Amino acid sequence: MRLYHFTSQKFGLLAIKDRRLKIARINELNDPFEFLGWNLRDPGTRAKMRQWKADRNAELGILCLSSKWSNSLLWGHYADKHRGMAIGFDVPDNDLYSPVKYRRTRLPTPVGRELVGADMDGLLLIKFSAWRYESEYRCFCRLDESIHANGIYFEPFSPNLKLAEVIVGYQSTITRAELAAALGDQASKVVAFKARPAFGTFSVVKNRDVTLWK
Repeated sequence: MRLYHFTSQKFGLLAIKDRRLKIARINELNDPFEFLGWNLRDPGTRAKMRQWKADRNAELGILCLSSKWSNSLLWGHYADKHRGMAIGFDVPDNDLYSPVKYRRTRLPTPVGRELVGADMDGLLLIKFSAWRYESEYRCFCRLDESIHANGIYFEPFSPNLKLAEVIVGYQSTITRAELAAALGDQASKVVAFKARPAFGTFSVVKNRDVTLWK
């Protein structure tokens, strides 16, 4: 399965050069409803869920990827307004990478019994349906097993996160030479091209005029 990570030009080149991807921290995600997909009107349940989310933040991070690279919103929101890149990875077709489930309404809180961890595990993959354009897949990483540098956690490239493709944003100033230098001995094994806005739709597509990318 091919999944894509959107990032800026600077951090994309660093990720490729260092062969590792930054792990997102749960409490730094851009949606305040993350992991809180239940109806939380009850104060006791609300307090329990906030503590549960804090506990998950202390032990887990997330790789957030998309099954699509052609959505202009993804480029605008996560790739520095088309100045960055989408890095494509081949990942295993198993439950290591799980699709997010999008919902229009919040789930009812389980009632009539003591809540256990299994009740809440499903919340790891639930988001409001307005985020559906992301076509998101998630891989959860244990922080104590990840690379740690200067307060940031990273997941190394591996057979479970195999670099396969680099799509350069149409507003990016990355040159072919700069990308090749970052790729090093992987340059001949990785597909790389520059994107552009489509002429007849609202999609982002491959720019087939290779002379426009120096």
